[in-house]
Amino acid sequence: MAFPGIPDPESVGIPKPPQHSVDLLRAALEPLANPVDAPLTAILDYGTLLLAANTVTNLTGAKDWETLVEAHLLDCVLAAQRLPETARCLLDWGSGGGLPGLVWASIFPDRFFHLCERNGKKADFLSAAASELEFMHVEVTTGQGEEIYRDLDPRPDCVVARAVEPLPKFLRRLGRPNVPLRQLYLMAGPSWQRDWEEHGTELKNQWRLQQSDSYHLGPDRGDRFLLHFKKKKEK
Repeated sequence: MAFPGIPDPESVGIPKPPQHSVDLLRAALEPLANPVDAPLTAILDYGTLLLAANTVTNLTGAKDWETLVEAHLLDCVLAAQRLPETARCLLDWGSGGGLPGLVWASIFPDRFFHLCERNGKKADFLSAAASELEFMHVEVTTGQGEEIYRDLDPRPDCVVARAVEPLPKFLRRLGRPNVPLRQLYLMAGPSWQRDWEEHGTELKNQWRLQQSDSYHLGPDRGDRFLLHFKKKKEK
C-alpha cells in the first residue's frame, strides 16, 4: 500500500507541544544557534508532521509530544552539538522517520543532507516532510545505502546513522569495499562499548574509533553517545 500522505495535524488531533517540551529543545539548541527561533520552529514543525503521519503509517513508536521530544528530538539535538564543522554533506543512512536527518537539517541550513531509506512509505514521508518544511538542502533517495552511495551528488563526506542495526553488524556492512566512505558518525546507547570490545579484534582491523562523546537525556533516558569512526585504508 502506498503512503497515503501526511494528514492535516489538526484533523487527526495533534496538539501543540507542551511548554516544558519546547523549553527542553530550546535549551539544547542554545549552543548551536543564536537566536534559536528558526531551528526550534523547524524542529517543532517537523515533529508535528511526524506525529500526524504516524497516525496513518508506522514511522516511530512515539505517539505523543513528550515521548517524541525526550526520546528522539532531544537525542538528535544533543548529538548535533558534538557534530564537527567539517561534516558538510551528510548521508543519513536508514533515515526512517527523519531522525537525525531532518532534525539536523533544521539546525544546519548551510549543510547538505542526503536521506537514504529503503522502505518506500518512509521515504515518501521524508520527501513530503522535506517539501512541507521547504528544505532545499535535503534530498531523499529510496534504496539500500550500499546501492546508492556512489551515485549521490553532491558526494557525502560522511555517513550518519541512528538505531539502524547492532554496532558490529552495521560496521561490517559499511566496512565492505563497495561502500567507499571514510567517516561515520553513529548515535548509540551505552551497549556500544560492550559490542566494540567483544568484536574488537575483527572490527578494529577495518575501523578506528576517533572519538566518543557522551551526553545525558535525563534520569529516565540515561546516557547516549555520538561515535566517530574512521575507516582504515585497505592494505
